[in-house]
Amino acid sequence: MIRPTPATWFEILSAKDDATRLLEAIARSGCAEFEPAMTRVAVDTQATTLRQRFFELERRYRAAWPKIAATPAPHAFPATVLARAIERIERWVAAAEPELTALAALRTELAALGQWQRLLAAPEIGPDERATLARGDRLLAAALFAGEHVSATPPPAELIVRPLSMAGEPCVLALGTAAALGEFGDQLAVAGGRRIEPVDALADKNPQAVLASRVQRCRETIAQREVRLDAIAAEHNIAGAVAEAEQGCWCLINVSSLKIRQALCSVTGWTADAPTLARTLDASATPALVRFEPPPPGLRAPMLLHNPWWVRPYEVFSRLVGMPDRNAVDPSLIVALAFPLLFGYMFSDVGQGLVLACGGLAFGKRWPLARLLIPGGISAAFFGLLFGSVFSMHGMLAPLWIDPLADPLRILLLPLFGGAVLLFSGLALAATAARWRGELAAWLRSDGAAAAVYGGVAIGFFATPGFVFAAVIALLAAFLEARQAHRNSAFVAGLAQIAEKTVQLAINTLSFVRVGAFAIAHAGLSRALGMLTADAGEAAPALIVVGNLLIIALEVLVVSIQTTRLLLFEFFIHFFTGTGRAFQPAPPPSATQESRHEP
Repeated sequence: MIRPTPATWFEILSAKDDATRLLEAIARSGCAEFEPAMTRVAVDTQATTLRQRFFELERRYRAAWPKIAATPAPHAFPATVLARAIERIERWVAAAEPELTALAALRTELAALGQWQRLLAAPEIGPDERATLARGDRLLAAALFAGEHVSATPPPAELIVRPLSMAGEPCVLALGTAAALGEFGDQLAVAGGRRIEPVDALADKNPQAVLASRVQRCRETIAQREVRLDAIAAEHNIAGAVAEAEQGCWCLINVSSLKIRQALCSVTGWTADAPTLARTLDASATPALVRFEPPPPGLRAPMLLHNPWWVRPYEVFSRLVGMPDRNAVDPSLIVALAFPLLFGYMFSDVGQGLVLACGGLAFGKRWPLARLLIPGGISAAFFGLLFGSVFSMHGMLAPLWIDPLADPLRILLLPLFGGAVLLFSGLALAATAARWRGELAAWLRSDGAAAAVYGGVAIGFFATPGFVFAAVIALLAAFLEARQAHRNSAFVAGLAQIAEKTVQLAINTLSFVRVGAFAIAHAGLSRALGMLTADAGEAAPALIVVGNLLIIALEVLVVSIQTTRLLLFEFFIHFFTGTGRAFQPAPPPSATQESRHEP
């Protein structure tokens, strides 16, 4: 379980016309990663041209296409599927382009009419202003300007500018000569503003009624155009054409392992579950031959981790620093045991721990990392029983073990001992990985000797023979290193290396004192909240609720960071090598909307 295994190489041979259906079925199974059998794959110029054409059509007309539903994969080669789909889309474009052009013009007109309705509702635009706006370019003219910086742009001296009290986009009414208005418009254009062109309705006695009538006619015409567009889309089945085009693009972009052999094609890659892949091929009703053989030389197999369901959430810690290689160890099992203990020890409170566990249950499906709060919260509730803390209220529960503030030294020493146990388990993992690589002897002369020396020194504080044992191990390891290197100077270098590694182990162990320090800090913070609520009178219940929420919010962040730091920087550094490649199943077409746009 602690040793990753490489994924299984597969090669599937099928009819060329079954390729699209076969690839989609494999991707939807979630157990295959496609990779070409050769490290260099020739670029298919025709496929690239077809994809670029579809992307161009998509950028221009995606907003006009109906909602695309999942459709069965067509019985054809991906390039053929894409070419046929593009042909259908282009026929739809020829029929729909006049309607789309007219519809865009109508929507622009509708937006302009709606803006004038809002403008004429502003109290600054009365009959005189409307008449001046309607007259156009005369000796004294008026114009409306809009834009984010319209009020901050200094107008020419010949203009009188008044901002409009209208919600939405900032607008101003400007009065002056036509030349000054043109100059002001040029200044605003540089800042992203624009001049609002007048409409014929301004000259009418009741412009709002005229505008309302035109808006109604415009909306009716838009509705008629949209009905005609829907009919054109149904006639050409544009939804099906786009769905097939996306399927063809997905195959050509995400499956570079596809190799054509006249009427046949082959698909190669890696699978995490060979039986499931075989069952998927059988269920697809697509004639295909699958073989599971050793991979071709030069290919690097992705690695698979084999952990029970309750350990898998903790694989995220390994992924933060890389993927274990074939001859490296997966520490997820030990992390699954250590993380809740460290978290709970620092966050020791029965009530707050149960709140965290409930939060993990509530939000775990939406945010997978929140699932870590479930065991962490349960562990916090357990240590809360040992320390006698319930929602930071002192005295509500008698401690089953000890009050952290009554004996802080013992609270500090326990995680120190636990940290040493965790570090030695990491060294055991390092020895296991060294044996897998055939390097156990070299490990024993360096890290193994340092671990033995460190253990001997620790025992020496209680029994003098421990120091003697440490000295003997150090001299023996240095002698073996010098003999292996065939140089007398390697003896001194070996001693120095063992001393350095021993000191590093001691420093790593001392880092776990912070676990006890945070447990004491939590107890002190809880005691302070209890003292505040004792004198709060009627406000005590509200203060308890607010105080606990603040403690939970603050310590979830702090304790999570400290626990992660201890695991990654004190524990992982002694054994973990993240040089492997993670297994990444091919996403199905419905999950590749962004990846399809990659060049």
